[in-house]
Amino acid sequence: MSPLMKIKQNPYAIKENEDKLGKVLQVYDKRLGEIRFLGGDEFSLADLSHLPNINILGMFVLAEKKKKKEEEGVGMG
Repeated sequence: MSPLMKIKQNPYAIKENEDKLGKVLQVYDKRLGEIRFLGGDEFSLADLSHLPNINILGMFVLAEKKKKKEEEGVGMG
């Protein structure tokens, strides 16, 4: 969220939390490879509770991609 709000970032904290998130997402990926939904074979509160965070994560990923494209485009025109 810091880049969007132009707040100074802590690279150590970013790396630490990216690593933690990566581990959690690997668990989710493995789980969803075995069953249809996080909580079992039917959509449940377990899945529903993750929707807001996944949506926010997606917004940040898109914002980072946009930022990289803008940076790559600088000085190329």
